[in-house]
Amino acid sequence: MQYRKLGRTGLDCSALGFGTWQIGGGRWKGLDERNSINLLRTAAELGVNIFDVAFVYGQYRGELNDKRSHSLELLGKSFIGTQRENIIYCLKLGQFDEYSHKASYYPRNLIEQFQSAVKQLNTDYIDICLIHAPSLAQVQDQRAISVLQTLQALGLIKFIGYSFEAEPDHASIALGHDIDVIMLQYNLMDENCESIFDKAASLGIGTLIGGPFKRGYLTGQFEKLEDLPDDDNYWLWNKRYAKEKVQNFLDTANRLKADAGGAYELRKKSLYHILRHGGACSAIVGHRSISEVVENCKIIDELNF
Repeated sequence: MQYRKLGRTGLDCSALGFGTWQIGGGRWKGLDERNSINLLRTAAELGVNIFDVAFVYGQYRGELNDKRSHSLELLGKSFIGTQRENIIYCLKLGQFDEYSHKASYYPRNLIEQFQSAVKQLNTDYIDICLIHAPSLAQVQDQRAISVLQTLQALGLIKFIGYSFEAEPDHASIALGHDIDVIMLQYNLMDENCESIFDKAASLGIGTLIGGPFKRGYLTGQFEKLEDLPDDDNYWLWNKRYAKEKVQNFLDTANRLKADAGGAYELRKKSLYHILRHGGACSAIVGHRSISEVVENCKIIDELNF
């Protein structure tokens, strides 16, 4: 495994990260608990040390009707005690519904989500905490990030920042704030944030990359609409209500796959496209099987920078 410094934080992050949205269930068909924990621990044994999670991933109601996250719970059960010391948690806060992506960035909601997340993770601190997909106006008013700055000052969070989709305007404004880390959506099909890498690096702000395989389009495993699994709500919804957009993505991915020379080569090209940027620290992949983790670790080992 290759490791890179995350900006000025001093953290050594694996070039391949682990995104936990898919294994949490909810919009996706998650794994059972035993297999999920085995998958997370195997990834760590292979050298993956940064795990991305959001309060909304795999969300459900607990016995007290409180909102809980299956993804948070899985991480909390996977890395306990001394195992926690070698793990970097990247926690995203603000959204409260993974289906509609509705959010609340008011201080009370952010603090309540933070307190709940810490308990579910079985930890007493968070390595990286990010405001999850705020609007441009919400970035500009800085209310949300000020909550994280307060938690950071109290020693509950080590490093703070924002998580965005492929939104360079949002990211550019965020880089002017007192933050340590920024997460961007960037891949072969979404290059809008190309200019952000150098800007962030010049300021010492670490950059994490979400969506390196574009929700699976760039894995090379889907060639036509029928290949997309109906047991995942995410795909079922998109095929039903955004069929033309999905087909366009498939067409583009198929062309890229043919140009690369196959599915494995496409995944390798996708990760190289991201990590060739000096400012890109870690590509966060939503792994769903041990074979995927093993293969992606192999790809990272084959890349030369």
